[in-house]
Amino acid sequence: MTEKDLTTTLKEFIGILTERQREVIEKRYGLHGEKPMTLEAIGQEKGLTRERIRQIEEAALETLKKNLDELNDLLERIKYQLEILGGVRREQRFLEEAPVLLTPDPAELWQDELTRERWQHYINFLLDLSPDFFYFFEKPDVYSNWYLKEEFLKKAINIYKFVEHELKTIKKPLPLDGYQLLLRKTMREFRIHNESILISYLDISKRFGFNPFGEFGLVDWDLIRPKNVRAKAMLALRKANRPMSYQEIAKAVNELNFNGKRTALNTLHNELIRSDEFVLVGRGLYALREWGYQPGTTKDIIISILKKRPMTYREILEEVRKQRFVKEATVLINLQDKTLFKKLPDRRYSLIQSTKDKK
Repeated sequence: MTEKDLTTTLKEFIGILTERQREVIEKRYGLHGEKPMTLEAIGQEKGLTRERIRQIEEAALETLKKNLDELNDLLERIKYQLEILGGVRREQRFLEEAPVLLTPDPAELWQDELTRERWQHYINFLLDLSPDFFYFFEKPDVYSNWYLKEEFLKKAINIYKFVEHELKTIKKPLPLDGYQLLLRKTMREFRIHNESILISYLDISKRFGFNPFGEFGLVDWDLIRPKNVRAKAMLALRKANRPMSYQEIAKAVNELNFNGKRTALNTLHNELIRSDEFVLVGRGLYALREWGYQPGTTKDIIISILKKRPMTYREILEEVRKQRFVKEATVLINLQDKTLFKKLPDRRYSLIQSTKDKK
């Protein structure tokens, strides 16, 4: 069915209404390609109260519902689309997908935004008319959606609560393989045999999302939807999985384009300095403390190493380089601090304090 055919079908269908009823329905649902209008806006245009327009609309819809058999073919195709997705679908997704079943040229819908919007207006009108479709109004954690039976909606809500509980137990974003394991576990738990149905169910929840690296988790996690510069820098470093200069981190953050806002170089640098989650590991490079890097100067690192036992210079250098990117000379110069370090007869170094303790 082409758009012209559908427009003609709907025009003939609402032709049984009085002129005033027809005008109200056309404006309320945008059946002539314009944006749908509110009851109040139509009332102002017609010089009538909002309540009077509501009454006209209600009478018109009641008349149309009595003659709905004329649209059975269209409605059955739309119903089939919802059935294969598990009987419930997020509103915006459904309005985008349903027209594909009614047009012989789906590509037409994606080539022109106005054409796509008109088809969505037609679908919305048909869904409102049919007694087979039920509407769920948007809530803080759930998107508005269309469903066929209450049991489908309840199942979808139980599923997203189950997945939310699993994520809170895991406490970290899931890479693709972890996400697939979670889907399979959920499918077994709820006896779902089609992954597309499960994904459709999860899509009605506002609680889940993917970060720019394709990791799945809760949207209130910083590593899924970073809300500040610190979280964005952490996400960039985790993805790189190596120490980076603050210029590199800033570039990575801006390439990811979080929220469409660019991060200033100085702002990011100040955050790296201020937050104890980042460690300056030498040569202007920053690493995440969670990787095992200790905060402090090179001298602080040497002290922590020698607290374990006396070591040779080469042993100390090897241990320091696990924590810092430094030159050999830097380590050697720090070991010359005779208030802290002592060179033993066997050429090992020890802490002055540890030497005193032995006495």
